[in-house]
Order: sequence, then C-alpha cells, then structure tokens
Amino acid sequence: MITLLNAAPDTGNQGVSALCLSALAGLAAREAGPLAVADHGRGVRMDDMGFARVSRLGLTHNRRFWRGDSLATVRALARIGGGPSASARMIAGSRAILDVSGGDSFTDLYGPRRFRAMVLTKRLALDNGLPLILLPQTLGPFRDPANRAEAVAILAAARAVWVRDAASFDFLRDALGPRFDPDRHCLGLDMAVALPRREPADLSPRLRVWTSHARGFPVAGLNVSGLLMQDAAGAQATFGLADRHDSQIEAAARAVLEQDPHMRLLLVPHVHRDLGDRESDLAASLALKARLDADYPDRVEVLPGRLDATELKWVLSRLSWFAGARMHATIGAFSSGTPTLGLGYSDKAAGVFAQCGIGDHVADLRRLDAPALAQAVRVSLAAREATRCDLGNRLPDLLRRAEAQMDAIVHQIRS
Repeated sequence: MITLLNAAPDTGNQGVSALCLSALAGLAAREAGPLAVADHGRGVRMDDMGFARVSRLGLTHNRRFWRGDSLATVRALARIGGGPSASARMIAGSRAILDVSGGDSFTDLYGPRRFRAMVLTKRLALDNGLPLILLPQTLGPFRDPANRAEAVAILAAARAVWVRDAASFDFLRDALGPRFDPDRHCLGLDMAVALPRREPADLSPRLRVWTSHARGFPVAGLNVSGLLMQDAAGAQATFGLADRHDSQIEAAARAVLEQDPHMRLLLVPHVHRDLGDRESDLAASLALKARLDADYPDRVEVLPGRLDATELKWVLSRLSWFAGARMHATIGAFSSGTPTLGLGYSDKAAGVFAQCGIGDHVADLRRLDAPALAQAVRVSLAAREATRCDLGNRLPDLLRRAEAQMDAIVHQIRS
C-alpha cells in the first residue's frame, strides 16, 4: 500500500483535491501498487476514483483520542501494528508514505495547530520506519527557530523531498547543508499541471453554450476568493494587500467587461464551502455578481459550486482568458492552454508560475491597488492571443517534465 497524506479529497478546497487526484492518477498509471489517501471520514472505505479503486482512511487532528481516526491515536497504535484502529493498521502496513502538506502548509505561517498537524503526519511515517517522500510543495516560511529546526530534522530524515519553486529549493539546500543530496532533494513542478480533465455531466443549458467552442463570443473567467473577499479588511491586514480585495476583484471584473462589449464573465468558485463559511468562493462569487448585474445584464454567470477538480479544469480549458487568486484554479487554466493571470497574495504563486516559465503572468495584490490591478487585467486580456500561442509552445515540454517527475517519484518509492 502507498499512502498519501495531507491531500484529503473531502476538504472542499479543489486545489487540495487537484493535488490528490494528480498524485493518485499518476501513481495508478504507473501501477505503483495499491493506493490509499487519508481524509476526514471514519475508518477505512473503498472509493472508485475512475482511474483506480483507492482506500480512504480517516485521519483527523483532533482531541477525540478514543476514536481510531484521531491522528494522535493512529500515531501511537501504528507502532504496534495498528491494533484496533483500521487507519493505524493501514499506515503500519504501508510501503511508503507520500505527503504533500496541502501544497503550502508545511510552515508555521498558519499558526501552531496546523504546523503541529503537518509535523505529526510526517512523524507518523518516520517514527514507524516507513519511507517518507514529500511531494512537490512550498516549504516555509518558518518564523520560530524551534519550528524551523523541527522542520529541517524532518526534511533531513525523509527519503526524498520535492519542492515546486526556486525559493523553497534554496531553503532546502541551505537548511540541509552537507546533508543535501541532489538525488533525494529535487526541484519540480506543482503536480496539478498533470491533472486530468473531465467534462461535467450536468451544466445548465446556458453554461453549455458558454463553454462551447461554437459559442460565437469570448468568455473570460475569474476566480473570486472567499478567503480574501469575505473579510476584506481582515485579509488586507493579514496578507498586506495594497487595497481591500472586494475593491480589487470588482475592479478586475469591470475591466474585463468594459474592454469588450461582447465579452461574458464566468465566476469560478474553487473552494466549495457552505455559503456562511468565510472561505466560500461561491458566496463571494454571488456577492460580486449581485454588484455587477445592474451594469452588465446577462453578461455575468457563476459556475455552480459542485464541480470537482477535474471538471473545473475542463471548464477552465474552454475559456478565452482567466484570472484568480486561488493558485490551483490558475494552474488548471494555464496547464490547459488558457491565457492566465495569477493574482498573487504571497510569494507562492510567483514561484510556481516561474517554475513553469510564466513568472511574468502574476499580478501582485500586495503591490497593486484596485485601479492598478484593473490596468494589469486590461494588459493581460489584450495580449491573450499571444499568450495562448506562447502557452501552446510551452505546454508539451511542461507536461513532459510533469511525467518525468512522477516517473522519478515512483522510482524513489521502489528504491
């Protein structure tokens, strides 16, 4: 059994799901062995994911120590073979543990609880003598020296560590010093570049037209991040944005709609949560649509918040242009050949885009207020056909790199 951690397919965050599905599909295509992924459910269950049947095991960082899916309980029981916990038995019997840290969560930036969960899942492998492979992800920052030391100890003990941006690679090389090994410590690509896409079965008739190649009008896409928009003042302070994000994203949307009177705008949620959740992209998208409808009747639609990551990538592939702050939404777009502008609120997006050769296609929300962002959108939108041509030239090599990366990961599992 090969077990994937910190890529749960049931978080509602389709970026995390994209990493999960990309990793599992790549492993299944190479017949790497039986596959399992940790989620937030109970016990062990089988799931047909289309490309393979995958075991899903409950593993949750909580204080319900009496439950067999509590991370602390699983960690303790795995040392004795798993005992009464099905999740612990599956971990203990794994050939290797793969860990993607949600893409960007191996850091103390998000607080002590998340950092501790990232540490404990990795220790779950190391303490049980299981090979640990960190899949391509961002590392750090680690603001607390003790946290940094703990993270570096894990990086040194892992069988292999993959990162997806140059800054993380520089950190890895500097932190490990003489323990750095180019055969084990690798600079790669975000795995979602290779995510398969699948046509949704239940789009509305109107959205069927909007996503048809024969539609006769351009359709731009925009991801509206609930994380940044729903508490705009708080997000501005937390991430150091140059303006409130509700002002930024509305200015971006109006720039799209005013540049071409024939243009339609599709708002694309990428984190699916209840409408009352402050991270719900659907709630943020509906709020933006309500502000635009009076000025641009029948030109703005919201994609339903029920499509999975592969279906979202199909929709993104049909657009004339796309922009967004949810990084894996933008990866889904540009890896499908759609001209894309990343809206960065940290260094993460710029690093991942640069590693794919398109680092100049990121607008930094920390430096651009609403009018400046609108201008960046207009420039990107006007250049979309040239960008599409450039992506078409880049994508074959990018996809070859993604395939070679997964080949190397499977080799590390088997070595």
